[in-house]
Amino acid sequence: MRPRFLLLLLHLFVYSTNSFCQSDKIKPCMEYSYWNFLRAKILPQNSYAYRYEKDIKVQLKGNFTHLDSLYIKKNIQEIGLLLKTVNIQLVDSLGNLTLTLVNSKDSGETLIHNFYGLRTKGTIRSQEYKFALGSLMSQEERNTYFRYYLVKSLSEKQHNPRGNSEIACSVFQEEDPMKSEITEVDKFIIRKLYSPDFYDQFKANFHGSLMDYYNYRFGDNIKFISNTLGLVLGFILLLLLLKFRIISTETTNWWSYIKQGFLTIHCILIFYLLSQSFATYSWLTLFMCFKIINATELLLLVLLSSLHFIENIVSNKKITIRLIAQTITTPLFIYLFFISYKYIFAQVVTGRFKYIWSWEVEFEQIIIIISAVCIRLIFNFVNFKNIQEIRVRDIELSQLKLLKTKAELQALHSRINPHFLYNSLNSIAALAYINPSKTEQMALALSDFFRYAINHKDQDMIEVDKEVDIARTYLQIEKARFGDDLEFTIEIDNSIQTTLIPRFLIQPLIENAVKHGVSVIQEKGIIKLEISKKEEHLFVKVFDNGPDFPDMPISGYGLQSLYEKLELLYGESAKISWANQPNKNICIRLPFTPKSV
Repeated sequence: MRPRFLLLLLHLFVYSTNSFCQSDKIKPCMEYSYWNFLRAKILPQNSYAYRYEKDIKVQLKGNFTHLDSLYIKKNIQEIGLLLKTVNIQLVDSLGNLTLTLVNSKDSGETLIHNFYGLRTKGTIRSQEYKFALGSLMSQEERNTYFRYYLVKSLSEKQHNPRGNSEIACSVFQEEDPMKSEITEVDKFIIRKLYSPDFYDQFKANFHGSLMDYYNYRFGDNIKFISNTLGLVLGFILLLLLLKFRIISTETTNWWSYIKQGFLTIHCILIFYLLSQSFATYSWLTLFMCFKIINATELLLLVLLSSLHFIENIVSNKKITIRLIAQTITTPLFIYLFFISYKYIFAQVVTGRFKYIWSWEVEFEQIIIIISAVCIRLIFNFVNFKNIQEIRVRDIELSQLKLLKTKAELQALHSRINPHFLYNSLNSIAALAYINPSKTEQMALALSDFFRYAINHKDQDMIEVDKEVDIARTYLQIEKARFGDDLEFTIEIDNSIQTTLIPRFLIQPLIENAVKHGVSVIQEKGIIKLEISKKEEHLFVKVFDNGPDFPDMPISGYGLQSLYEKLELLYGESAKISWANQPNKNICIRLPFTPKSV
């Protein structure tokens, strides 16, 4: 028993003098190389160094011997001297670093079966190394494996395509445990990696400017934030241009479309370029920049013209079809712009036309394409919906205006009819005792007149021949009143009998001709109604041989209502005029095709 114990102590002594118990002093000339190695293998660009943030609990599973356990425990103690932020210990269960030793079929060969690890953003949470050792291996060889896995588990070598290190021997880059030895660089990495101020020391020993350091550590994040900020500012400027109507979404004119397209794209491109790092392009000459800008503007002109042509084809289609077309044309336009710009840039820089055309785009450009498509579709969808709502409201307002106009016309009709009824009843009352037969004729004619008014009360426009019939009925009423002292004639162009004119347009003119014309003269009264067409206008004239018109011939309520009716129906398209020479008449000029109310 005593010789075996002495042999164990000898092994531990030899091991301790050959591994972690060596001097921790580092030559100043080597520290620079060690930091470069750490930078190249442990902490590459835009990443975190993997390490345990909580205490390391080593658990052994499988066919470990008692001597294996002693050696592993000794290794753990030596490693613990290098760790400042966590503790490392050997436990029986619930370990976060598990070494599993399995039986090997071949007693002379060592097999590494698998590795399981759980890591998140630089933090190692749990690991398991599962391996097999040959039965003929010496204890020293077995201990080499244990030491290799314990040290290797403390961090993880990462892929760094730009990493360059002059150090070749290290556990962290050696895949064969038998060829690995614990070197000064390994102890340096462990000591620095598990120090409380590791990232501060890395920053202090980083060879480069402060900007280079932040670009090395957080370059991807900075680039993403700057690109996003540039695009957001570009789109905000675009929305401001839309708000103040400097650009518009509804334009079919080619020049306006091109101008607004240039303005929109440049708003986004300017802020996007401002968010980029110009170090890569600092060698470009002013002449090269001029050529690139001119070629890019020409490219935009061609692409925008093509886009305008395609979208103009579907401009009158449904909203769904227009949105589908924009879903296809917008990403295609941006994609062609990116690959064409890359080709233009290469031609200007190289000065040769042998550059191979590439259809590939970068990930950031794909994000821009997706964002542009989504924003344009959402904006246009909302814009189309707003336009539809505006049109619906315009229709509703038109309908309300129609109802208002109809109500005003009905009010005018209701004011004309009592006025005429009042005059007619006075005439019937005057003839009742003088000539009963004429009184009967007037009453029947008055009945026909109001039957016409009631049967057509929902019509604002009526055919010429029906309007002439009611004018003839009115004249017959007046003829029964005046007898031989009144004579009337009616002349109508046969081609306009079905033309529409406002209801109760002629009767007020006849009424005023009777009241202010023939009724105030001693001789026989003559009234003539003439309706004709000339060019694109319809003329309604009423002649009488009464006294001349004064300067303002609008007297009586009937003509005032007539003015208001024509204003409602035709606006400024209708005109009323009068003349005393050569024959006294009042004339209404109407558009041949009446305005739809």
